[in-house]
Amino acid sequence: VLRVVDLADGSLLQEIEIGAYIAASAAIADGVAYFGTYENQVLAVELESGAVRWDYEHPERKFPYYSSAAVRDGRIYLGGRDKMIHAIDASTGASLWTHRTRARVDSSPVLVADRLFVGGSDGIVRSLDVNTGDPVWQFDTGSSLIASPAVAAARLIIGSEDGILYCFG
Repeated sequence: VLRVVDLADGSLLQEIEIGAYIAASAAIADGVAYFGTYENQVLAVELESGAVRWDYEHPERKFPYYSSAAVRDGRIYLGGRDKMIHAIDASTGASLWTHRTRARVDSSPVLVADRLFVGGSDGIVRSLDVNTGDPVWQFDTGSSLIASPAVAAARLIIGSEDGILYCFG
C-alpha cells in the first residue's frame, strides 16, 4: 500500500493499493511517486488520482527492487536485485539504459551534476554517466555496500558492511 500523508498535520489523505511489497521509499516529482516493488516492477503512480501511469519490468531479469529511486530531468534511476542499475524515462516507463554489476544493488543512487553514484553488494562504489550508463569512476571497497551514498561539501560518503566509512573528494 502506498500511503499519501498531509505534511501539515500528518493525516492520511489516501491509501493506494499496489498489490506488492514495497521495500524502498518513493521518490516524488511533479505529483508522481516512483518506486520499485518486490514483484519485479518499477511503478509511476499519480498521487492525486492514485492511478498507475506506467509500470516497468526488465524483459528478461525478474528480481525485486530495494533501492529507492533518484529522479531528475525526466529520468528515474535505481538499482535492482537483478545486478543492474536502471535508467527509465519518467514519462513513458521505457528503459533508457542498464548497467550490469557483479551483485545485487540495494543501495540508492545519488545524482551529482552529470554523474550517478551508487554502491553495490559487489563492494564497488560506482560513478556512471547519467546519459549513457557508462562507467566514469569506481572504487572497490572489498566489502558489500548496501548503504546509500551521501553527498556534502563536495564529498561522497558511503559505509560498507565491514564497518568502514569511505569519504571521496
